[in-house]
Amino acid sequence: MTRPTSLCCTGCGWVPPPTELVPFRCAAARPGDDIDHVLGRVLDPSRLAFPDREEPNPFLAYRELLHSHGVALAGGLSDEAYVEMVRELDNAVAEVDGRGFTVTPFRREPSLWAALGLSDKGGVWVKDETGNVSGSHKARHLFGVLVWLEVAKRAGLADPSRPRELAIASCGNAALAAAVVAAAGGRG
Repeated sequence: MTRPTSLCCTGCGWVPPPTELVPFRCAAARPGDDIDHVLGRVLDPSRLAFPDREEPNPFLAYRELLHSHGVALAGGLSDEAYVEMVRELDNAVAEVDGRGFTVTPFRREPSLWAALGLSDKGGVWVKDETGNVSGSHKARHLFGVLVWLEVAKRAGLADPSRPRELAIASCGNAALAAAVVAAAGGRG
């Protein structure tokens, strides 16, 4: 089954095999390369539609756009099983942090554009993450990794006898976010 999303190195074109457990690093990267080996997600627009639903959790509202969702479906999980898995993980985050993930509003902030003397035609747009897990956008990235690892486990891509350890070197809200997501995933 061809997935609606894939990963590809933006520097050299390397594509991780579908069974790659943690495809977060380009296998072609070598020390001293002049190429930035960054894996990017590739969407097949002929197989995807932008979601149009009233779901407050971004990992569910936009799941068709996530690579982990395509891997889950290809690995035998149903969409319902994926949704339930994300809800379980998000509930675990909420138990640790007091809140789970929600879509972050992107809105004009009149008080800012007025204070800066900017035109009300353009103004200042704000995406305020302070109401999300540990007040950090980093938490979204880390939760995406947690979802990926759980998909790999449930789709049979992970060796259950070798659990993956998560670590982050950071400070401030990103470190709090890492601690929350790791604790919620039982990896803290």
